[in-house]
Amino acid sequence: MQIIQRSNNRHKLIQFCPLFLYLFLGIMNLPAQTLIISDDFESGQTSLWSDFASVRISDELPKGGVYSARFRFNGVPEGEDSWAEARFDLGGYYEELSIKFDLYIPENYVHRANNAGQGWANNKFFRLWTDTYSDLEKVGATMYNQFDNGNSTTGNNTYASSIGNDYRTQASNGMSSSVTTAANFITLEGDRGKWMSVVIYIKASTDSSPAEFSLYKNGQLFLATTFNNNWVPGTQGYRKGYLLGWANSGFTEETILYIDNVEFYDGFIIGAIFSNGFE
Repeated sequence: MQIIQRSNNRHKLIQFCPLFLYLFLGIMNLPAQTLIISDDFESGQTSLWSDFASVRISDELPKGGVYSARFRFNGVPEGEDSWAEARFDLGGYYEELSIKFDLYIPENYVHRANNAGQGWANNKFFRLWTDTYSDLEKVGATMYNQFDNGNSTTGNNTYASSIGNDYRTQASNGMSSSVTTAANFITLEGDRGKWMSVVIYIKASTDSSPAEFSLYKNGQLFLATTFNNNWVPGTQGYRKGYLLGWANSGFTEETILYIDNVEFYDGFIIGAIFSNGFE
């Protein structure tokens, strides 16, 4: 079993025997984790969600239980965009936040490249902000067609998705997309037709420390970085955001992704890095 220890702003990969796991966790100096809210969509659209755009609760493909959230991206001609997002409001402000969910990638998923020469093949994965979308310290992640994003690819992986973190590199600039990138987040050979577990961890920047961002895929650390976006004095907490979102690449065919078992935590979730769901 592998676990990742967060200590002194660094992640260390440690091989550990499950038999001694509880003893190990007892002595680790990790931030507290508190479940803020969760939703398995068994009760319909709850108050967590402030808006659904091309999203509905569906019994077509749940990960557990009977229902999941269905994100429908229209099939559109080259040069046009698609869109599906679920906006949430946590009702409070959190300086350190973990978001955990299951994501289904359909068999026909293809991340188009360069979208008929318009130069934008980036698709939103998530966003977080305080109260207004123009928040200077808004953060997120974006997926790119990884061939467009400079990754060496061949065959079907030309249409795979890389992913990277988004933030304002200067207060006067717009959001920079996929600043630090990792390839093969969604691959055609390995991920289509399957559920993946996702954990996003973000710690807000302060006047004296950078922001932290980590992304886990199927229980393994996939991307980790720190960055400075402290454009407002003090520490700003995250309250609002969305999952998935605008797809600048567009999709040639109607493409339906599903999300299930969404959980928001105040703090870093050590248990969430296990692919078997242990917490």
